[in-house]
Amino acid sequence: MQEDVMAAGAGLRVYPEPAEVFVADQAGLAKHLHPLVSIDLAGVDPAWRGWIHLVSPLEPAEGYLGDHTEAFHSPLQKSNWLGFSMEGDRYRLLGDWRYFARATTPEELPDPWPEFRAQLHEHCESEGRSYLAHRDAFRREGILLMRSEDGSPLFDGADAVAFLEQLGGEADAHGNWVQPDLFDIGHDDQIAWPVSPAGNPFRFVASVPGWHYRRSGADSILLFFEPVERLALLTFDWS
Repeated sequence: MQEDVMAAGAGLRVYPEPAEVFVADQAGLAKHLHPLVSIDLAGVDPAWRGWIHLVSPLEPAEGYLGDHTEAFHSPLQKSNWLGFSMEGDRYRLLGDWRYFARATTPEELPDPWPEFRAQLHEHCESEGRSYLAHRDAFRREGILLMRSEDGSPLFDGADAVAFLEQLGGEADAHGNWVQPDLFDIGHDDQIAWPVSPAGNPFRFVASVPGWHYRRSGADSILLFFEPVERLALLTFDWS
């Protein structure tokens, strides 16, 4: 296990292009998900091959990802959980795109509260601008900093932030992502792991705060891999 990974090295690809992350016929996923970093699976387990991707949803503006879209959930797409099958090194969404509230029409998803859709649109547009500013600044300067929406460093740019908070090892069972009513979770006193619909345990790959890569995001994005069916799964810890 590595903590606070500050150097990318050969095993990480920072801000990968969406075409490297999503299958070609689902390129539109880039409207809903920001690619943050790709990880060489062999760096987590030498028996594994290929690349897996830690991505950050633009939603939610409030609450959990997948809240209010329960009618369009699927086994790997539930409130605060988002999963994919892996085709080679790329992700395929297994389910309805209307899991993302932004992909629904007002008829399919009436506003849960007044101005919901307008607030969500404004939030996602702002996050999109912030992501591009952070990405472009990283590509110019080669350093990951907390930045304002226009790309200027916060806190005088004194401190770089980690590419990953944790790489490999196990996921802490005491995180607030551990909610068995939202997803099937195995756990003991110290560690926890999701269980696939087929009953296979997922293995922890990596985590990072979403706000390391754009202005805001989950306090921790956790990425898991199920090597039997080659599934990728993400969940989100909010303080």
